[in-house]
Amino acid sequence: MFTRRMLIVLVALCSLLIPLGAPSAQEMPDFAALIEAEDVMTHVRTLAMAIGARPMGGAAEGLAASYVAAALSDWGYEVTVQEFNAIAPVEGADAGTAIVSRNVIGVRPGDDQWVVVGAHMDSVTAGTGAGDNASGVAAMLAAARALAGLDTTHTLVFIAFGAEEGGDPPGAEVYVEGLGDTVSNIIAMINIDSVGMGTALNIYAGATITWPEDEDAAPTIEGGPVWVRDLALDLADEMGLLFDTSPANTWGGFTGDWSDHYAFVQAGVPIAYFEAWQWVGAADPWWGQETAEGDVMHTPGDVYSSVVPEKVEMTAEVVAATTYALATGMAGGE
Repeated sequence: MFTRRMLIVLVALCSLLIPLGAPSAQEMPDFAALIEAEDVMTHVRTLAMAIGARPMGGAAEGLAASYVAAALSDWGYEVTVQEFNAIAPVEGADAGTAIVSRNVIGVRPGDDQWVVVGAHMDSVTAGTGAGDNASGVAAMLAAARALAGLDTTHTLVFIAFGAEEGGDPPGAEVYVEGLGDTVSNIIAMINIDSVGMGTALNIYAGATITWPEDEDAAPTIEGGPVWVRDLALDLADEMGLLFDTSPANTWGGFTGDWSDHYAFVQAGVPIAYFEAWQWVGAADPWWGQETAEGDVMHTPGDVYSSVVPEKVEMTAEVVAATTYALATGMAGGE
């Protein structure tokens, strides 16, 4: 049984694993030295093994929220938990069930401009949600830990979202709507979803998507700002890490409307979306596939042993570098 005492012990261990550094705000820190695969995988193990599958509104999602909140608080972030009502999807039913989910929000105050980094902590019940999305939460936490001891100018906001897996409304939408006009304070949002298993690591820009009635027709893609995506891709290249984007003949460097970034896109916020996915050779060019053998997410194969540590580590390093560049003013808008 996973208890609160075990949560406290695990968070304490995490605090010891990743060293803090304090380079000046004029230099890019060595995030490859600050973030190591085993440190990141500690979070994946906790979420996917010690806690397990985390259906929205359930006790396991609550444990995941406590774990994230304790870790961010321990690293000096101001933490709040935003509870909200949602309808959870129920397979084979006409209507879902009412649940109470939550977002965990960790803030390090700066000036009145914000950089938001998010990943959803809930999962479906097939498998244990190791790739989708313990891997994304782990990368987010590793970046938050690495940035905790560094000087930045803008406000840092790290969010573990609830109810992403079909919740109505999802946690990201609740968060954005709750901001009202202050959503304009957000310089950029970085979304991390399913980075542990896919064939290739990718970074996308956001777009407004209109799906046609004809299921075989292509969606209409109204591309949004690309500068955050391009910043992340450039930093990855400088770090010697291979990241790609979506194919020119379909999404054209953009992504769809199926994750936490989309609420921010609709609010006019520039985004970069990190995902491990395979586009080349996929039967459906508009969906792609997760691996050469097909999708792992939402299957019994989505377990800890299927996660590739290096993918989560590399994602965390590029997320940290991109967030740092944004939060220090080293990189700005278009």
